[in-house]
Amino acid sequence: MMRWIESHIPGGRKTALLALAFFAVTSLTIALTRFGDALALVWFGTAILVTALIALPRAHWTPVIWCFAALSAVATSLFGFGPHMALQLAAANVFEGYVIARLLLALRPQRDWLESVDGMIVLIVAGGIVGPALAAIPGAFMVALVTPGGWLPHAVDWVASHALGTLLGFPIVYLTASHARPKGAAAVGLPLILEGTAHALTVGAVTALVFLQAQLPLLFLPIVPLLFAAFRLGRTGASIGLITIAVIAIGSLSTGAGFSLPVLNAFGDKVLFLQFYLAVLLLLALPVSVALKQRQLLFDELEEQRALKGLISDHSDDALLNLDSAGLVRFASPASERLSGRDELIGRPLTAFFEPLDEALVLSVLGHAANEPGRTCVLERPVLRGDEQIWLEARVRAVPLAKTAGRIAGYAVTIRDVTASKQAELRALQEADTDALTGLPNRRAFLRHLDAQLAYAADRPFVFAIIDLDRFKCVNDTHGHDAGDMALRRVAAAMGRLSAPERFFARLGGDEFALIAENHDPAEAVALCEELCAAVAALDLPAPDDSTFSLTASVGLARIDRPCSASLALQAADGPLYAAKSGGGNRVGVATATRTQPKIGRPVSSNRAA
Repeated sequence: MMRWIESHIPGGRKTALLALAFFAVTSLTIALTRFGDALALVWFGTAILVTALIALPRAHWTPVIWCFAALSAVATSLFGFGPHMALQLAAANVFEGYVIARLLLALRPQRDWLESVDGMIVLIVAGGIVGPALAAIPGAFMVALVTPGGWLPHAVDWVASHALGTLLGFPIVYLTASHARPKGAAAVGLPLILEGTAHALTVGAVTALVFLQAQLPLLFLPIVPLLFAAFRLGRTGASIGLITIAVIAIGSLSTGAGFSLPVLNAFGDKVLFLQFYLAVLLLLALPVSVALKQRQLLFDELEEQRALKGLISDHSDDALLNLDSAGLVRFASPASERLSGRDELIGRPLTAFFEPLDEALVLSVLGHAANEPGRTCVLERPVLRGDEQIWLEARVRAVPLAKTAGRIAGYAVTIRDVTASKQAELRALQEADTDALTGLPNRRAFLRHLDAQLAYAADRPFVFAIIDLDRFKCVNDTHGHDAGDMALRRVAAAMGRLSAPERFFARLGGDEFALIAENHDPAEAVALCEELCAAVAALDLPAPDDSTFSLTASVGLARIDRPCSASLALQAADGPLYAAKSGGGNRVGVATATRTQPKIGRPVSSNRAA
């Protein structure tokens, strides 16, 4: 028979073994638990059929259903209601298994019926309520035709026995058929088997003590070893314990040994009570085993995360920190000591990584992160490590306290050395603000500096000057653009020699330059500009034909003592510059206070002509 099933039924050897188990279990169930020619007290067959179906694609279900229906009919014919009801009851039985399998796969396709609370609820609803209830409608009707009693009592018996058997049997059948074992079971197979056997014997001994005596109400005692087995072996332990209790309790009921309660005189009442008792144990042990499985999965995940965290922290150049709610370090990766410059960080605040002057800024970032736990706050500051300045970037994220709104458990922080990228950023900014030909700040940098000075001109007046080279176009036309570029670089070098922290020279474009001088009174500013004109006029500039030429410069100077726009400031210096160039060049023009008539400075003495 085994070979025939293997060759004709999808699923191979596994399906064949399940089919033989189905026939054996249903035959024993019918033969041993049908009291008074009624329905079996516990029906395990559906659990085996459901396991066989969910292990196969739906396209292969039909031959499996026909096979199990035939086996059910044979078992009913031999040990149950006889051949005249065998096919009808077989149809109801396989219909129940089909409904339960379809519901399990449709509602929980991830197949976590024994691993999550939601999956367990689906199993209870599908296998303990919906499937048995639907099959009970035709099944109870057919039983009522051949046994005493109405349809409703038989329907209740059907639902109770089939639901109880499915929920009792499915965990152990499914786990056995799918080879689902705890992690590491392959390495400790024998110890696991021995422990399972020990739990089964313990549960059996306690259950026998309870059911084989009638003097003391000790029905609560099997709960203790049952829960202990569930705690130690999870779903497998709970299933072994429940089936052990069921077998001994049914045996006690069938033999009449023990199992005597004053309120249960009728045999039917004892059957109902035993079903209720087993259902209570089932609903107690199965959720506990599922919760323990989830707890174990969570611990395994935490261990994996801890191992990964350790691996990352040990080999990362970034500092990985865990802070408590007060901002003190609870965990620091090895890179933390290098980036902080400290040997011990546990118990220290995050400010230990930064300069003392940045303490308020660091605390502010922690406060912002605490107010928005889902947001990552970034802090980037320079710090001194010996004689070297480095840049540190800290990313801070608050960890909310579970089930407590508005409170945090701590902070997750990463700190990295961003000196290289910061230096590259500063170089890029410097290059963007530098004139490529002369090396002076360009017009963009000048306007930014000018705007900053104009904002506080009322409190800090300054001198603003525009410098224009006289007749520079002739240089390009006579000596060529290369000579002109060289001349601009030499003029810029002369400005560099006159530079100081309070003097800002820039190239505006072409042969036009600008100067912002702080803390200079008008006389000092005029003297500085005349010195610049003299320095320009004194330059010996080589021409391509080995001759030399010279340049002169004109300056328009204005004192800015009130806030205004950059364009107005430029206009204030443009007038004196125009006047200086109109006067022959090589001189400084100064705007008067009224800015209506510029004052022309004296020509700068020079023996050279432009």
